[in-house]
Amino acid sequence: MDEEIKEYLERKLLGLTSKEDLEKLRQEMKSSFRVLREENRNQILESRQEVKADFEKWSREGKVDIDPIRKEFGGEIERLRTEAKSVLDRSFQKLDSFLHQLREERGTLLAYAGAEVRTDFDGVKDRIESLREGIKRAGEEVASIREKMKEGFVDVKEELGSMMKFSFADLEKRLNALEARIKALEKMVFP
Repeated sequence: MDEEIKEYLERKLLGLTSKEDLEKLRQEMKSSFRVLREENRNQILESRQEVKADFEKWSREGKVDIDPIRKEFGGEIERLRTEAKSVLDRSFQKLDSFLHQLREERGTLLAYAGAEVRTDFDGVKDRIESLREGIKRAGEEVASIREKMKEGFVDVKEELGSMMKFSFADLEKRLNALEARIKALEKMVFP
């Protein structure tokens, strides 16, 4: 509970700080960072000088025994090489099995798709054949209807021709009868 109160009061005090206080704090932090940077720079320079001094010492003494280091590096490189080779071999095996699995799935899918396509083509072929037969039947029916229409037109033409001849002859007889009546009436009216 005391820590919570302490944090609360610190937050309140931070809210009451002025710009000048913040600027002072910023300047102090900047100077602290400069000091730290200089210290780090000095430490780095010192460690460089120490390493340089060690190298000069080894070169003065003559020969540094590099063979154990070289053997250790060689052993480490060989170990890394075998690890890399085993990892690569496993990766290639996984890749090869994956490709083999893909080939098998592709073959299965192609066979399945081929069978479906053949089935679809057979269905389309049957439909086209039935359509062709329907068109042929429709053509035959249209031809028979044309023949019947031609025969009907010929019959109608003959019938109309004979009716026209009959009607014309009938009209001529009636006209002649009417003319005869008119003449008879004229003789009665105009003695």
